[in-house]
Amino acid sequence: MTHANYNRRFRSKKQGTLRTPPRKLVSFELGNIYYAVPIERVQRVVKDFHAYGFLNNGQSLVRHQEELITLINLSKIFPSSRSIADCKYLIICSLNKSDRLGIPIPNMPKILEISEERFCEIPQLYRQQELPPVIEKLIRAPDGSEVFYINFDLFSEM
Repeated sequence: MTHANYNRRFRSKKQGTLRTPPRKLVSFELGNIYYAVPIERVQRVVKDFHAYGFLNNGQSLVRHQEELITLINLSKIFPSSRSIADCKYLIICSLNKSDRLGIPIPNMPKILEISEERFCEIPQLYRQQELPPVIEKLIRAPDGSEVFYINFDLFSEM
């Protein structure tokens, strides 16, 4: 066996064992539907907040540490029975360098560690122009539930 053959065989075995580290996500439930956002975008989770300036699309504002934050209404994406009044927690996320986005949720969020293989495409037939592009993937969570993954980089397309 030549040295080159040995290296090639060894290299292919080693590449087979390389795995991407699991991604950390913050997961939350709204109206029996689970969502997840990348943990690196979450700045903090706030308990007890006061929203004001409601628009017809369900969005509103909250002031946190002298900063105005837009609250997103995820029931625009999936109609849910939850009103903002039922929400006790606020996930504050960074959308880009200057903008912050608040997601009002009823219960404390959870941390998920999900391997890349558990992310899958949402079927086009289901999507059919109804589902906004920010809902990028579907995740099969370790507990067997399905979780919609929100990609903040796509918010400009909403």
